[in-house]
Amino acid sequence: MKETNLLAELIEIQHSEPLSFSLFAKGNRYQLKNIKILEKSTPLTKRALRGGVYISDKFVYQIRAIIFDSSLANSLSNFMLGPNFEFDDLKISIDNGVGKWSSVSIIVNLVSSIQKQSKTELTMNIIKICQE
Repeated sequence: MKETNLLAELIEIQHSEPLSFSLFAKGNRYQLKNIKILEKSTPLTKRALRGGVYISDKFVYQIRAIIFDSSLANSLSNFMLGPNFEFDDLKISIDNGVGKWSSVSIIVNLVSSIQKQSKTELTMNIIKICQE
C-alpha cells in the first residue's frame, strides 16, 4: 500500500531530521510547530462507520502540532469532527521537503484543539497522504 509506505517513511524522517509543515485552511497558510506524528489505538475492535460520517479503524495515525497564529482560532469549529456532521478536510504540506517529499500532501481531519494565550494545540487524524 503506497500511502502506508509514504507515511512510514515520513515518520522515520521526522524522527531523524525534523521537517517543516504548513496547514492550509480557508485559503490561508499557517506554519505548524512542534510536529509529532504518531499511531494511536481507538476503542474499536473492527473497522466501522462512525456517525454515518467517516470510517474509523482500530488505530489511527495522528499529527499533533502547535500554531502560533490566533487568526485561525475563530474558524476551528468548522473543521472539527464532533460539532459538525459536515466538516472540511484540511491539507498539510511539507515546506522543506526534498525530492518526492516536496510534492507530498497530507489530508487530515481536526479532532481537537486547545487554545491557550498565544498558541493553539491541534490534534488531527491523518485521512490520506499522497504525492501530487
